Amino acid sequence: MSNVFESSLKELKEKIGKMEINAKTIVTVLRFAMEIVEATQLKGESQKNLVEKLVKQIVIDSPISDDKEKLLLDMVDNGIVGSMADLVVSASKGEIDINSAVKVASTCCLSFMKQRK
Repeated sequence: MSNVFESSLKELKEKIGKMEINAKTIVTVLRFAMEIVEATQLKGESQKNLVEKLVKQIVIDSPISDDKEKLLLDMVDNGIVGSMADLVVSASKGEIDINSAVKVASTCCLSFMKQRK
């Protein structure tokens, strides 16, 4: 698994390039991570775990303020990034009603932001 992580992380860093890592770009980082992990031999929960681990490492390695880093790491640690990955997978399989998904995502994000205050 560590070889898969290391090679995936290297590829992800190359894809990200000089992109600033912040709350707006974290979704792009997630997308890139999902694309890279999809090409591995991993399946299901192992894929999701690797995606979360990759996104977390990108945040840790990025030259951002402590406050921004904490916010982004909280998003990973509290399952928001994993839930976004699940949402993307479900949408790609045609398993969700978009109107319901928007309500769930809005509620999830609002509750997270309220916790931060």
